[in-house]
Amino acid sequence: MNIPNRWVRSDRFRQVASRALLDVGLAVGGSLALASFVTIAGDHGGLGYDTPSYWEAGRHVLDGTPLYQRDPYTTLALYTYPPIFAQLCVPFALLPELVFAWMSRIFAVLCLRYITGSWRATVVSCIFLPVLIELSIANVTLELAACLMFAMRDRRGAYLLPWAAMIKFGPALLVPYLWLRKPETRLPLVVGTLVFLAACLASFVLAPAAWSDYVNMLRFQNVTALSGQGVINLIPSGGGVDFVARFALAGAVSVVAAVWGRGWLAYAAASITCPVMAFSRLAPLVGLWRFRRPAEFQSPSDREVAAGEALA
Repeated sequence: MNIPNRWVRSDRFRQVASRALLDVGLAVGGSLALASFVTIAGDHGGLGYDTPSYWEAGRHVLDGTPLYQRDPYTTLALYTYPPIFAQLCVPFALLPELVFAWMSRIFAVLCLRYITGSWRATVVSCIFLPVLIELSIANVTLELAACLMFAMRDRRGAYLLPWAAMIKFGPALLVPYLWLRKPETRLPLVVGTLVFLAACLASFVLAPAAWSDYVNMLRFQNVTALSGQGVINLIPSGGGVDFVARFALAGAVSVVAAVWGRGWLAYAAASITCPVMAFSRLAPLVGLWRFRRPAEFQSPSDREVAAGEALA
């Protein structure tokens, strides 16, 4: 049976087709999310792969034991972030580790909801395998992506950007776009940076040895191979050189995004750039559709963002 071209091109057909695709996406994404939940819960009750490093870092601060060790990035529970982040994790270290893991995972789901813009889109995004991997290992990838999205949609989000950049460095690449295309974020960026630097100074006063150990850890990791399951390298066995190359490339992309006013490109460059690039780190890309969807499906805040980029 041939469907007339006139019907295929009609708004009614597009609405029916969109609804059908959405229903399929909800069914598939929901099924994958449920299967992942069962799998995660069956693995030591749901302990994450990355949350032990945050939880144990908080315990190290409480116990006064060293935060860093000379082991490769693939070592379980290895802590590679600044001491101030470990100090911020102290309240969570007072909780049972399993409780902290699930709290982190639930917060990641809420961040995914913010990135995608709706609960339906959240479920559909579970079709994208990196999303399920990130929710499984409980890294901070989705949390940082939500921070980036917040900074692009609300000037108050710029206050948080230095803190996000502290963790994975990549969020700093959003600064050129915000500074050039969203002048209202300049003051929050400056104030947020000064507050962050003051907090780092206080952290150094409290634990100067930890900061020295942090610098030594970075030197050690700089010469080790960034390898592991799902890891993506531009320079195989390049260690820190690989990250520098990727950061420079992403930096060039972020400058182009700022000059041309491409918010989606700035978000993409900042959200997937990190010291160790893995397949799962592509998860924040599910938020790109919010920069392109038709006006009739946009929320008022989405329309404000789109209008601002059109005028820029």
